[in-house]
Amino acid sequence: MDALAARELALRAAAVAGGGVKGDGGLVLVIGGSREYPAPPYVAALAARRAGAHGVRLAAPPAPAAQQVALEAHLLAGLGPELDPAAVDAVAEVSRRMARGLAQSQARGRVVWLVGPGLGGSPLAGKVLDALEEARERDRGAALVVDGSLGGGPRARQRLRRLGADLVLLNRTEAHALLAAPGLPARPVRGETADRAALAEVARETGAVLVAKGETDRITDGVQTRLVAAGHPGLARHGSGDVLAGVAAALLAQTLPPADAAALACHLVGTAGEVLARTAGPGWLTGDLLDALAPALRDLIAGPGPH
Repeated sequence: MDALAARELALRAAAVAGGGVKGDGGLVLVIGGSREYPAPPYVAALAARRAGAHGVRLAAPPAPAAQQVALEAHLLAGLGPELDPAAVDAVAEVSRRMARGLAQSQARGRVVWLVGPGLGGSPLAGKVLDALEEARERDRGAALVVDGSLGGGPRARQRLRRLGADLVLLNRTEAHALLAAPGLPARPVRGETADRAALAEVARETGAVLVAKGETDRITDGVQTRLVAAGHPGLARHGSGDVLAGVAAALLAQTLPPADAAALACHLVGTAGEVLARTAGPGWLTGDLLDALAPALRDLIAGPGPH
């Protein structure tokens, strides 16, 4: 996908989010985090706001980042050091209230659940995902983004289908795990990229758009595959995937279809990474990547020329 195609998508999202009604930019509900990995859901929440989401709520264990993020997102109260199945009921109720609010105000945006940032470090992750499956069986009104492979293999692919995931984001290791068949190595070889045909097959099996991040990001709905080359090797570090997840969820909340939201998110985060590599060198922080998102989106919407 080139910059012109990315600009067309950005203009479509901006036209929805800029309608002047609170909620036009959509509402994102981030579900994740653990005692071992407390920061990812908070990073994803800030990224969603940077990408234009009008509101974000967080179902995540308390963490040092909570105080800062609370200025930009509402935190679900009363959660313990690890998410548990009871938290899912609170998420579902909040989601229903959010959807009613959007309908009453005639806002153009939608509710999106982002599941996964930091959840893999929790000993209760499996039970939380089981509870999410039950909640999704009752109500699939919200779109769903999954960040990670949910453990990989056939069981994870079945879970993604039962969850009704719209979009699944995978790094190299996660893509290898999700696509893996019995007898294959547990981890990818350095430099290995997800097989295009295998990725498309799993997209068809799960019913989700899959994103395999890499030197060139691959996005497939099982029929068509898009390639996004924007980016820099320096993005292969902790925090970048959480930023991408938040951006993709926000763009989906602005009613872009899943494949379009994924492609634009990859382009924006990749472009921000390229800028940081030029201006800050290798020592940039996740907060710098968050700060680079808004200018990247602004410049893309403005089009070619000096800004």
